[in-house]
This record gives sequence, structure tokens and C-alpha cells, in this order.
Amino acid sequence: MCRKPFTVMFGGPAGYGVMSAGTMIAKAGSRNGLWTFVANEYPSLIKGGLNTCAVSFDSKPVKAHEERFDFLGALSQQALDQNYDNLDRGAAVLYDSDTVKPDQTKVPAGVKLYPVKLIGALTGEAAKVMANSAMVGAYCALSGFPLELIAETMKSEFKKASVFEQNITLLRQVYEQTKQQYGEQLQFPLQLHPDDNKKMLLNGNDAIAMAALKAGVKFAAGYPMTPGSSVLTYLADHAAEYGLVFKQAEDEIAAVNMLIGAGYAGVRAIGSTSGGGFALMTEALGFAALGEVPLVIVEAQRGGPSTGLPTRTAQADLNFVAYASQGEFPRIIVAPGDVEECFAETFRLFNLVEKYQVPGIILTDKYLADSVVTQPYFDEQGLLIERGKLVDEAWLSEHQPYMRYSPASDGVSPRAIPGQKGGRHIVTSYTHGEDGFYSSGNHEYAGTEPEVTAAGIDKLFNKVPSILKEIPAIKLHGPQEAELTVIGWGSSKGAILEAIDTINQEGRSVNFLQILYPAPFPAEAVQTALQASKKLLMVEGNKTSQMAGMLRMHTGITVDESLLKYDSRTFTASLLIAKIKEALA
Repeated sequence: MCRKPFTVMFGGPAGYGVMSAGTMIAKAGSRNGLWTFVANEYPSLIKGGLNTCAVSFDSKPVKAHEERFDFLGALSQQALDQNYDNLDRGAAVLYDSDTVKPDQTKVPAGVKLYPVKLIGALTGEAAKVMANSAMVGAYCALSGFPLELIAETMKSEFKKASVFEQNITLLRQVYEQTKQQYGEQLQFPLQLHPDDNKKMLLNGNDAIAMAALKAGVKFAAGYPMTPGSSVLTYLADHAAEYGLVFKQAEDEIAAVNMLIGAGYAGVRAIGSTSGGGFALMTEALGFAALGEVPLVIVEAQRGGPSTGLPTRTAQADLNFVAYASQGEFPRIIVAPGDVEECFAETFRLFNLVEKYQVPGIILTDKYLADSVVTQPYFDEQGLLIERGKLVDEAWLSEHQPYMRYSPASDGVSPRAIPGQKGGRHIVTSYTHGEDGFYSSGNHEYAGTEPEVTAAGIDKLFNKVPSILKEIPAIKLHGPQEAELTVIGWGSSKGAILEAIDTINQEGRSVNFLQILYPAPFPAEAVQTALQASKKLLMVEGNKTSQMAGMLRMHTGITVDESLLKYDSRTFTASLLIAKIKEALA
């Protein structure tokens, strides 16, 4: 097996800054030649519970996290008790000597324990807000991670000089005490060096929001719902800078109707929610489809049903978003698999929904939304905003009376926006004729109801062939022909790629078919890609293998085996490696 990244886990009670500590060391690594992957976990509690932050370091890009740790920093008993089985041989365990008591019978062979006074060295509120700095100081002393790199990073993070001085003093103090107590213990296994390459540390939701701004979004609306909320907070934080109007609505029904209003007025807009909020948006989704109004919604999946697991991950909303709302209509669903795709495909989706006048859904999940990775600056070459068939007043003057829904071979009619001379039209939630009026009315342009209804539905679906030609619906990773093809979608991409890389380095042949755009389902492209496949393994984060069902429905292809995970946690490469070897055997 190839060398795995060096992974550090910090754990402790909510409010003690373990995620800030993890982010601090990740930033220091990213700014000094390393690649990092940060996986955060936290319970859905107002107060208390265990927060963890796992940071993986490597000299090459890290695609996914792994639940085997080389270093564990524990600020609570629970942080240690839940991670005995995740400690690699030779791992170091740093723990607060006043609050954590190891069970020697559970400590794996070769694991070394280092009790240090962390929380106990502080009093009052400082014990809560500065214990993370104490832990990072001890971590540097024990792991060999250069303290000065942390100090430089810390200086850029704290805005108030007094707060920085308190934390840097504690960092150095605990570092020296730990070094005196234990001496040199570990040598950090990766080389750190100044790095002039432009890199960022960001998560999937950040990338989606950045792409929305790049795509010209000027309006955002939503009601907070984890894990989709951070798209909205990012946009709100940068609203003044980019001339964006942000509205926190009273609920998701109001939010989606505001977005439809913006789209109707010719303004690019975005909303973000999770499954429960999307449930409230479904009737309006049908309105946008029938009115042919561009609409973009981020649906960040979490565990369910109902309120479910607000801060845990899942891939169980695929069928829901693919068939949500009454009746039948096409929609575009993109399921990015990493931060780079979050940016690139969000930008692409804004062009697509305007060109084809359809709803678009970005289907992500808590893992991709929250996981923070080292990412080079996005390639913005060739990113052009395409508004589709937006018409001007000169065009309108030559096309009177203006028929908003005039027939077209590709199903896409010229679109005017309110206020344009000669562009007066009606948008209704009823089925309608080319003039927009209810199909059974006596209006001059209305036909008989059955004919108009069928023609209107056909018009919507006439868009699908052109959409399928334009979207990069699938990606095939690895050799063209293989002993086994893994099929997956969304955030499982990173772990699958890590797994097949390892398997192929061992002399086997495995590839990965990533379904990037589940809707419209790319049946022809998938069939072509799977022609040479000998055996199929579906990997999904749900109980009922929803993508396998789509595959079977649209192509008739049945997978040979499935690896399904629905315990609220994501896939790891080690889990996939074991399953792939089993399938190959």
C-alpha cells in the first residue's frame, strides 16, 4: 500500500476551539509547501458534545480524509474514548492531564501517551477560549511541527493585538514546558518550505459562493439550514463588495419565490438550503419550470428523514431532487465531487439555466460543504457569462406581438425582461400557450386545452437533447478498460480516487465512472462508458442505492455489487480498498 498522509486529530468539547486549532495547523502547512485536507465533525447541540477536527498533511494533493491518526490531541475524555481504535501504530496521544484519564487496556500497542496540563493551566473564560492555543503549542513540541510557522499564521488570524499577544504567549509557554518535560519525541515526516504558489484553504460551500459571484449573481435569498447556510453567509459577508443584495427570508417558501422574482426580472440569483428546506420549495420549483424562469438552488444533503441529523452527511436526497414537485419537467442537477468542481460546475450551471430557462440544482452534502482543502487558485480562463436568448428592444420591435413561449426546435424561446418596450408578457403557473395564457381560455392565441397542454410539455422536454450535448455529464477516471468499474457520484469521489490509485499501484486494474450530472440522466454516455466494463461496483451514501436505481431505469444496466453507507459518516479510502479487493476476489 502506498504511503498515507500524516493525520492529526484534535477533539474536545464544543466551544473550546478544536476546529480553529485544526485550521491553524492546516493553514501553516498549506502556506509552507504542503497539501491538507480538513474534516470537521460536530453534533447538533447548542452547548456541549464532542467536536473533532482531523487534518491530513501530504506533499501531494489529499483527496479525502482517513480515520487513522498519527497524532491525537484530546481536550476531553470523550475525544480519547471514541478514538482508541483509530490510532495507528506508533501514534502519539496528547491529552489534558487534569480532565482525561486513559484506559490502558484500550491503548493500542506502540501508541505513546503524553499527558500535559492544557485546560488546567488556565482559569475562567480563558480556559475555554485559549485551551486550543495551549494544545497547538504542545502538539508542535511533540510532533516536530515548526512552532514559528504556527506563530506566523496566528499573527495573521487575530485582528486584536491584545488577543494575539495572549495566545502567542501561551503557545510558546506550553511549547517550552512540553519540550522540557518530554524532549524531542517525533520528527514531523514532511518537509516544510516557503511556497510562492498561490493556494487557498477553503470548503465546497466557499467554492460555490465564489463561483456564484464570478458568474454575476446579484441576489441571494434563503433561510438558514445546515449545512447549506454557509453559502448564504459567504455571500452576505461579501455583498457590499460585489453589489449583491442578500435577503434572509422568513422561510424557504418566501426565499424561493424571491429567487424566481429575481430570475424573472433578469437578475442572476441563488438560494441554499438542505433537504427540509428544499421540501418547502418544491411547488415553486414547478412554477419556475413551467414559467421557464432561470433558478439555481444549492441542496446540501444531511442525514434524514425529517430533521434527521443536521450536522452529519448523507447522499439520500438524489431521488427527491430529481423528481421533486408536481408533474413532469426537465431540470439540471449537478453533483460536484470536490472543491474544484464546486467552483467550475456552479459557474457552468448559471449559464445553463439561463440558456435553457430551466431550474438548476447543485446537489452537495455536509462532507463536501464543510471539508476544508488546500486548493490552487481556480483557473478562470475561458469563463464567460452566457445569458442565452435574452432579447433587446430592437429585436422586440421586429417581433410583434411578442410571444414569450413561441415554439423553437430546441424548446428555448426568446426571453424579454420586465420594462423592455414591446416585451410585455405574462408568466403563469398554469399550463399555457405560446402567449402565456391559460390553455383553456378564449384568448386569441390559445388553442384547445389538450393540444396546448401536450405541446407545452413537449416544449419543455425538447430542451433535453441540447442540454445533454452541452453538459460534461460523466467523467471516467483511470484506465479505459478495467477488471472492475466503480460507479459513484458527489463527495465520495475523493475516497474512490484514493482507493483505486492504491489498488492499481498493486498491479490490479480498476477505474471509476463519476456521474457528475445525474439529471437529465446521461443514459447514452453512461452506456458507452460501461461497454468495456467487466464488473460494476456502485458506491453511495444511502440505504436504497438510488443512483443504481436510476442507472437501471434509464439504461437497463444492473450493478454487480454495491457498497452503501448510511451511518451519517462518509466513505474512507481504506473502507473502499477492502470492498474493491473483495469484489475483485
